[in-house]
Amino acid sequence: MVGLAIPSATPTNRNVGYLAVLPQHRGHGYVDEILEYITRFHIGDGARRITATTDAVNTPMAAAFDRAGYKLVEVRIDLEPPQMH
Repeated sequence: MVGLAIPSATPTNRNVGYLAVLPQHRGHGYVDEILEYITRFHIGDGARRITATTDAVNTPMAAAFDRAGYKLVEVRIDLEPPQMH
């Protein structure tokens, strides 16, 4: 096993859900194959719109979404109060 893929859905969209490549297998293009699998899974089920999210600092995942043709349509910033020690 090189990674994990969990397609998911909401009432309005199909989603990539969760996608991970195990650390020892990163850098070999498996993310593209896994993302293609999830995308084809949703298309095969009739999806017209497929969404995906990642943390802003996860540039490898963002690059994989871009290579697969996903378009950036929204950026979310979660602000948290400073931790008190």
